[in-house]
Amino acid sequence: MPKLMKPEWARFIMIPALCMLFCVALRGQDGSTAQGPDSGATQGQTQGQDLATTQGPDEHIKAIPILTGATAYYTKVTAGQVQDQPWFIPVLLVPIGDKWLVEARADDYPTFERGANGRFQEVSNEYGLQYATVDYIANKYVTVVAGRFLTPFGMYNERLQPYWIRALQGIPLTYGVTSNTGLGGMLRGGFPAGTQSVNLNYAFYFSADNTNHILGTTRATGGRVGFFLPKYRLEIGGSFQQLLEGDHSHNVGLHTEWQPNAQPFTLRSEFAHSSGIRGSAYWVESVYRLSQVPHLHQLELVGRGQQVFADPKLSAAQRSQVGKLGLDTNQGDFGLNYYLGRDVRGSASYGRQFAFNKDANLWILGITYRFIMPLGPTGGVH
Repeated sequence: MPKLMKPEWARFIMIPALCMLFCVALRGQDGSTAQGPDSGATQGQTQGQDLATTQGPDEHIKAIPILTGATAYYTKVTAGQVQDQPWFIPVLLVPIGDKWLVEARADDYPTFERGANGRFQEVSNEYGLQYATVDYIANKYVTVVAGRFLTPFGMYNERLQPYWIRALQGIPLTYGVTSNTGLGGMLRGGFPAGTQSVNLNYAFYFSADNTNHILGTTRATGGRVGFFLPKYRLEIGGSFQQLLEGDHSHNVGLHTEWQPNAQPFTLRSEFAHSSGIRGSAYWVESVYRLSQVPHLHQLELVGRGQQVFADPKLSAAQRSQVGKLGLDTNQGDFGLNYYLGRDVRGSASYGRQFAFNKDANLWILGITYRFIMPLGPTGGVH
């Protein structure tokens, strides 16, 4: 029996070790250009200004393919159940001329749990293609998207879901109210809403049905409209989704985000409601970077409160089908993020979930490395 368990332990140790080795190798490639944890935005702005001022009439920026994404390793404890998950999430961007872009994101993450014998063993290995699209930039107001995409409902699914972006590693409970992926076409873009003080952004799509066990999608249509006020750095928007199969339910949502100019602070919120069996849910999240505090400028504080309002008419089978959305639930989370340079971030969070006969403590501890690699020999201004 010990000989049988040895490969499991070896694999359990080697996966995070390979992730970290990959991180170190990539970090060594750009170590000579790193200027500190807060230099990324300033350096990028300076380069952008230099390009704008030095570019001649015959010069243009040559785009090249990019491989980016992240590796991560997280330990999660849910109601006493310990899980370890190494992640690999590559993102490929391939520009074609000035009008076309091919983009794709995949993920691969095995899950390890402690068995009855006290040893960790792999219980699942999930992988998938989150999106793969061909984008055509028709003009500065309209982009046409075709392929498998993340549905533009609210803001979390498209903007905040990646591990290297989200402030808390636990996914909000609203995430399961709607269908989060589609296969078909989309129109998206933005323009001033009659005045330079308000910008309107939009996305409308149609998704076909796909029964593949990895790439499954639902036949649906929907969209999102948002109003952004640049002066106040405030966005308010609404979303809708109509399922065209199954129970033909319709979903509606609201979202808002505010980042004041004077403080390194973000306040965001999202609400989703389904006319079907998935009920309603909302979350409110605040993020504060201690960039103005000496010796703590790399630390970020996060808090989130959320609630689920389950459909009171659910049967026992339906409650099992919708999972966490089958019970009225209150949950509070608090987290810390520590930035070890521009691309490495350590995270820790604690949450308490209150549901009928299912109260639980939620702990998450992990590290994420964001990488970027040009896939062409040249780039920049020519």
